[in-house]
Amino acid sequence: MVKGKTNGKASSEYILALVGMIGGMVIASIEGFQGESSWLTLAGTLLSAICGASYTASRAKVKAALAGAEAVAEAGKQQASSPKE
Repeated sequence: MVKGKTNGKASSEYILALVGMIGGMVIASIEGFQGESSWLTLAGTLLSAICGASYTASRAKVKAALAGAEAVAEAGKQQASSPKE
């Protein structure tokens, strides 16, 4: 378990991804109201998917960095507490 603190939902990445996903849903739903072609549905779906995937990848990268830093710190503690001969 990663114990480091991250911004999560308060980060600008989250807000931008959320705005992009909502925008994608709005674009995809325009077709039903105005009779446009299915290109709007495709564009909206892609926008939502890319924004969601981008946020997920970003969070995974942050969590991996925190996990690595935590592992290094733990290894340093174990090395410092081991008896020296």
